[in-house]
Amino acid sequence: MTGSAEVSRRNPVERALSGWQLARVVMSANRLDFFNALADKSLTADEVAAHCQTHPRPTRTLLNACVALGIIIKQGDKYRNGPEALEMLVQGKPGYIGDAIRHQDDLWQPWGRLHDAVRNNAAVSRRYNLVEQPDLHRNFILAMHDNARRVAPFLTRTLDLTGRKQLFDAGGGPATHSIALVKRYPGLRAIVFDLPQTIEIAKEIIAKSDVADRISTRPGDYFKDGFGQGNDVVLFSAILHSMGPEKSRGLLKKAWDSLVPGGIVVVHEGLISDDGTSPLSAVLFCLNMLVNTGEGQSYSGAEIIDLMKSVGFADCKVLPLPEPMRTSLVVGKK
Repeated sequence: MTGSAEVSRRNPVERALSGWQLARVVMSANRLDFFNALADKSLTADEVAAHCQTHPRPTRTLLNACVALGIIIKQGDKYRNGPEALEMLVQGKPGYIGDAIRHQDDLWQPWGRLHDAVRNNAAVSRRYNLVEQPDLHRNFILAMHDNARRVAPFLTRTLDLTGRKQLFDAGGGPATHSIALVKRYPGLRAIVFDLPQTIEIAKEIIAKSDVADRISTRPGDYFKDGFGQGNDVVLFSAILHSMGPEKSRGLLKKAWDSLVPGGIVVVHEGLISDDGTSPLSAVLFCLNMLVNTGEGQSYSGAEIIDLMKSVGFADCKVLPLPEPMRTSLVVGKK
């Protein structure tokens, strides 16, 4: 019986309490570069240790833990990546999420103080102070890029931007969605707006795309700066969850002010149920925002629609992305 099968058969309390150990195995192997060392090869534990500059004995133990989880395959004294590891944990593969795992690793210590966040209704992390923690910030933006690359095909199929000319990607991060939407709609141009530190990373990613001539960048702060004029679409992808309702309303008002008549605002989020208890991913993310921002939260579709209507948007609707995605678009029209 594999470790993952054992966990699945436990009662909910035991299953929840074992989760941190399983996550730590993957995070540690990712941090130590085990999966990239293996790539598409079969290596002994000693060979992995030599490549990753780790001690052979605990290297073997951690590799065996990955085998128990079904992530790595062991044959004789050699280890190789399983199919999921080969697709998701080796740098350069289309499904690579190693940067996202590094971001989860960065969240490890703040989540250890979840009890303090609940006691005080305040963040326990300084992770969002980008100037003082540039390495964490880069991990965060590249993690968003990993995630957005998986979401983008579903987002572009769900969001109809036929005839739209100018997309303003507010808090556009790595520009992943702008790149995908501009590719999907040849008549569309995009402006990626974010903090200067983020824009520098976005420029690297845009330059590697084949639509760099149709995407411009604009450094700024969406709490302080306007969104310009003449936008057909304003996109907030994974933005509103980092703040409370009043700040969210303020950003939606800036979107309204920048849009042409008939323009649309698009909010992309992992929505929570009206009673706040499902899906589990959104409930846990709500706690993640508490730990890291103090005021952020997962929103329901109804809550976002109410915020949109409060600044004047009409014809508001929720468009769930196709499975296996767990996020939705909330669209409102000016």
